Amino acid sequence: MNIDIKSPFWTPAGASGFILDWDGVIAETRLDFTPLREKYYGGRRAMLLEEACTLEPEMRESFFAELEALEMDGAERAEPVPGALELLAWLEENSVPYCVVSRNCMNVIKRGAEVIGVELPANTRARDNSRWIKPDPRALFAAAEEIGADPRGCVYVGDFLYDLQGARRAGMRAVLVQRENPEWSAWADVMYPKMTDLVAELKEPKPLVPWEYREIYARKSEHWLVNASAMTFALPDAPSPTADCWLARAAALGVGKIFVEPERMFTPDDWKKNPSFDTALMGRPMHEAAREFLATRFPLAEVVTESEEPLNAPKNSLDLQRYLERKKI
Repeated sequence: MNIDIKSPFWTPAGASGFILDWDGVIAETRLDFTPLREKYYGGRRAMLLEEACTLEPEMRESFFAELEALEMDGAERAEPVPGALELLAWLEENSVPYCVVSRNCMNVIKRGAEVIGVELPANTRARDNSRWIKPDPRALFAAAEEIGADPRGCVYVGDFLYDLQGARRAGMRAVLVQRENPEWSAWADVMYPKMTDLVAELKEPKPLVPWEYREIYARKSEHWLVNASAMTFALPDAPSPTADCWLARAAALGVGKIFVEPERMFTPDDWKKNPSFDTALMGRPMHEAAREFLATRFPLAEVVTESEEPLNAPKNSLDLQRYLERKKI
């Protein structure tokens, strides 16, 4: 499929891989965990799986038995989410790798798939066959690796806050379906009230504003974002107040490329000034450190080591917006 939508915009149709939730995305099981929360957690909205370790051993065993029984009951009554079969068909037709990542147990997912007549992808990750469970980003990193996709190019499709949180933490695009919840909008790249709306978008893609550029787009318009994305800024020798702050500020303003001298190294002294960089980056080229720092925060921003005429932008990150404004972009 030919996708003619380029940075600084995006479309789920151009994703390198899809990671799908199960309940509410493929199968509609209408699970209600309220009785379990009332019985085991005093009615508070606990994270059921993560907080099970706080229960006494016998209660924990009873909790998981009742949880699986509840899920299996839902699987027996499962129906395909309207549009889900069309989504799977689109993925197959366009050779887009995909997998399922769920907090359900595997037996429940398999039974639900039998009931709705869906063949599960080979890479289906449940709570009992995975080392991590969402919203832990490692669950999504592992899923992306299994399908051979770059996490930064993946789309996660879910219907609940945990899905969005996991996607954000992993630096993936977060797509909310089957829900209209304004409170979750800060977590999602895009929300589709119905799965059929997402399918329609995939078949006729339109340019979408990335989550990370929402604020600058709202304040400065499409014209600003398009022109800023065409610019290349050179990372100063002594950015102020720190390199991580400078990089984040430039990227947040929509600057498309950051030029870093290929010989420049990320030293221990650099790390002391920029502790938000991973310690493992010390001793590596600065362009690699900058690229990894921006990867999950601003995946469309490029770090380059070759550029004909990079702009010598101000060293002080607070002056970057005024600098761009003087360029009349």
